[in-house]
Amino acid sequence: MRRPELLLPGIALVVAVALATLGIVVVTAQESAVLVKFINGSLPVDPASSLWPKPADVPLTGQTLVYPLAPAVENRAVSVAAVYNGTHIAFLLMWKDATQDVAKPGGLDVFPDAVAVQFPVSRAQLPYICMGTVDNPVNIIYWRAGVGVENLVAGAGYGLSPQQREALGLQATPTSPVELLPDSAQVVQAYAVYKDGAWYVVLVRPLGSVHPLMSSLADDFSAAFATWDGSKGERGGLKATSGWVQFRLERRIIAAPQPTQPAPTTVTVTQTSVTTVTQTHVVETTPAWAWAVIGVLVALLAVVAGLALRRK
Repeated sequence: MRRPELLLPGIALVVAVALATLGIVVVTAQESAVLVKFINGSLPVDPASSLWPKPADVPLTGQTLVYPLAPAVENRAVSVAAVYNGTHIAFLLMWKDATQDVAKPGGLDVFPDAVAVQFPVSRAQLPYICMGTVDNPVNIIYWRAGVGVENLVAGAGYGLSPQQREALGLQATPTSPVELLPDSAQVVQAYAVYKDGAWYVVLVRPLGSVHPLMSSLADDFSAAFATWDGSKGERGGLKATSGWVQFRLERRIIAAPQPTQPAPTTVTVTQTSVTTVTQTHVVETTPAWAWAVIGVLVALLAVVAGLALRRK
């Protein structure tokens, strides 16, 4: 005697095969991104400003390329919020650090706490997460406590001729995979506060690019993050890093002019700082009679299932 609980999966399989045969496909797409809030005016530089949206927590993991490796049990993260206006974009970065390690002028006894944000220079393909490659470099904003902020490029140096490097304002011969962009590209401002065992760092830069090796953030973009804990001897490749994170610019909607109002108005769309959009679409590639065939198949299968239950 056949067991009905074994018959039901077979019914589902037959229905699935029938749907596929008739060309009916169910497609589900999911996308998640950090929303960059639009502000009509000056960007905030105070970490406590009410203009900042709710931050998104970005997990960090210890690097696995440079010894000594970070403890496996260590759990670190950086909270990220972002806003922009017509010309600039600002990031608020917050991470916990039990000690405030600040570099001293001329001193070598302190490794400073630090944070970096990495962007792809090209939008064609995401670069290698560990500071890019020769043919796909990255632009890095690097802030260190007591030192300040630098606008860097990584990965590009060894793929350029001396003539190309000179035209880009770089040294004729690269001395490191990570290089300082010329003075004309040092356009990033930083504001930092250490409070209650945590760093709050605001980074402000132009929305567009001012150098061929500087990323433009005038459209949706990706970024990666890293932090250094100076008290643990972290410097250089010793750090905690994230994967690539997607950012989506909040759009400005221009309202259509009304009869009594000749000029259009600009309004801001308010959304949560982290959005997850899930959509399910049913794509049909067959005529309406296909549904009748499916109905007949389902009815026949129901009869078979009923007979099986009666014979039990």
